[in-house]
Formats: sequence, C-alpha cells, structure tokens
Amino acid sequence: MSERRLFWTCLVALVAVLPLAIVVHTWDSLREMPLFSGKRDIIVESGVVQPYAGGQWKLADLKRLPGPSDDARVVLAEFESEPKDLAMLAESACRVRLVDAEGRRFEPLMLTEPIVREMYPEVADRPRCSSLAFANAGNGGTVRMAESFMVPAKASDLSLVVEVLGADDGTLVFKWKRS
Repeated sequence: MSERRLFWTCLVALVAVLPLAIVVHTWDSLREMPLFSGKRDIIVESGVVQPYAGGQWKLADLKRLPGPSDDARVVLAEFESEPKDLAMLAESACRVRLVDAEGRRFEPLMLTEPIVREMYPEVADRPRCSSLAFANAGNGGTVRMAESFMVPAKASDLSLVVEVLGADDGTLVFKWKRS
C-alpha cells in the first residue's frame, strides 16, 4: 500500500472512529441525563419534608460562613433523612452538590473547613451523605448529615441537590429562600 493511500485510509478511519469514541466515553453521562433517563428534578421548598429514595428528606439549614478570602464563602449545608427503606439507602451511593442562580455547580469539600469546626463543632463531625451514614441507622431514626462547600461570595439563590444513585425518582433540589 502506498503512503498516500495509507494516509487517506487512516484519515477516513479517524473521521469515523473519533465521534464513536466520544459517544462511548460519554455514554454513562448521556444515559443519566433527564432527557434520556426519564428522571426529573423534584423541587422542594426549604423546611419541607420530601419522600425520596427510601427516606423522608429535609434541608435543615444552609449557613454562609466567612471564607479564606473576600471573594469566597464557605456554605455549610445541614440536611437529614429518616430512612424508610434502610436497605436501599445503605447500599446506594449519595451525591450532593450546590447550584447557584447562574447554574454553577459546587462539589462538597473533601475536608471540613476550620471555620466550620470553630463556629459549629457539633455539626463538623456529622456524617456526610453516603451509604456509611445509614449503616448504623435504624428504621424510624433520623440521620443528620452535613456537607461544606466553597462558593464565590456573590453566589446567590443556592439550592442543595441530593441524588441517590439507583433511585427511580430523579434528584431532590432543595430551594433555599434565605440565600
């Protein structure tokens, strides 16, 4: 095979294979999109208890705390769940994030910020949203959880999004009116 023919064969193969590789790589993300999965967001006003993924969920509080700079704030989210289907919650992964009015998403911090430990020591040691949080819970007992986030100082209209992987009913979106 000549070099020219090999070049064009490889180029045509690249044009065909590259989009296929992108679709294969992003398939899981595409499959979880509400358009394809049929799942929807469950919008919940602050303070309201909402049944979701085998439990009764409630956002207790979102607190804005000073951040490491003038441009950033630490947000402490306190939420709880009263398990009704403990087996489901103990076996499922839980994902939590904050979303602001501009649609920006903020993932929880890996470690608790020192300001949280200083101002709210009783909250700092609460479990994070995970199957471990429900491992020692009994049916009917309330599991209190907390997550902290770093957000821009000007972030407004914050919502806490809770997603239990494997839940058939989408994701919970707790709207916080006092942002």
